[in-house]
Amino acid sequence: MKHIGGMAAAALLMSMALVTLAHAARPLERSTIGKEITQGSLSIDKHDKHPYHTPSGLFIQERASKQLPGPGQHFSFGALVTWERIHQILDSLPDAKLVLLIRHGQAVSNYLSDVLGPDDWFKWETKCGYTDANGTSWGIFDADLTDMGQAEADALNSMLKDASWFDTLTAGKPARAVVSPLSRCLETATIALKDLPLVEYNIEENVRETLGEDTCDARRAVSDPTADDKEHLQGVCKFRLGLRSKFPQFSFNITPPHHHMTEDPASNVNGGDDDPTGPSRREGFGLLTDKDPLWTEDRETQGHQTKRALSFLRDLWTFAPEKVVFVVTHSGFTRSVLLAVGREPYRPQNTELVPVLVQRVQSFPAAL
Repeated sequence: MKHIGGMAAAALLMSMALVTLAHAARPLERSTIGKEITQGSLSIDKHDKHPYHTPSGLFIQERASKQLPGPGQHFSFGALVTWERIHQILDSLPDAKLVLLIRHGQAVSNYLSDVLGPDDWFKWETKCGYTDANGTSWGIFDADLTDMGQAEADALNSMLKDASWFDTLTAGKPARAVVSPLSRCLETATIALKDLPLVEYNIEENVRETLGEDTCDARRAVSDPTADDKEHLQGVCKFRLGLRSKFPQFSFNITPPHHHMTEDPASNVNGGDDDPTGPSRREGFGLLTDKDPLWTEDRETQGHQTKRALSFLRDLWTFAPEKVVFVVTHSGFTRSVLLAVGREPYRPQNTELVPVLVQRVQSFPAAL
């Protein structure tokens, strides 16, 4: 597979990183802070039936349908108040977490959709690969990062580590990372979170991109294809390396629900749980099975994905004691998490970090 513009991508992203660093460090005016948030805006609507709530007025990404600037790495990662104030609110709210959603860097599928345009890309998005007019082959299945995507992830790492934004975002609190098992997210996490003092990494099935139809959103099996499988075919497309071999730096735990998976992939979303707001039936974060149990030829609906986001939030409160969690995921799942907590949907750009402070307002029994 060919990657695009290595030196050019690196040079461009370095300049982008410097500009973004300056933007992220830009102080907010006191008048802006005063206008954006009041004590009243932090109150919880007693009639709100959502099991999760997010205080309003903290982040610019909340203005998705209003006067929001275009997607991108915003000043102070979108904070409308100081991060010190955000952590004061986090500490004052019972059963609350700061969830930092990170979209992956540019993947081959993103690059091809831009280059081919929507009409031609529609013809190829369900295929395993694409060969261009020059004879160059591009892998679409479980798409990897391009050189540009790697440079974007490296620029985010520079912000978090070299510019000390990790310390600002976490305020010294222990933090873990939860990562989608698709290659573009595993590669992004490897680069963007490098050398950060995270207490644990978890690879989690439920934070995947919108399921079905597009082969870039299908995952490879954890195990390599068996020796007698000459075609190296497992699941929707051929591959030679399973997740454990391709990404030996991560642990790929298999944590199925306590009841059997069904033959219908659609019913296996949320670990097969009928009620994602009820107690978890899993023993921890992980993958539901070795092979991909979720991808189908039909595209997942928004309602289905929001239910999956609720299932993830349920498991996040069940299995993660930390108050700060980085989630390396996708634009579609980011949108669904925001919808699940009552926020407007927002589509982030590549490696954009979208913060959301979430409070659980309904508690559920412990895992079965």
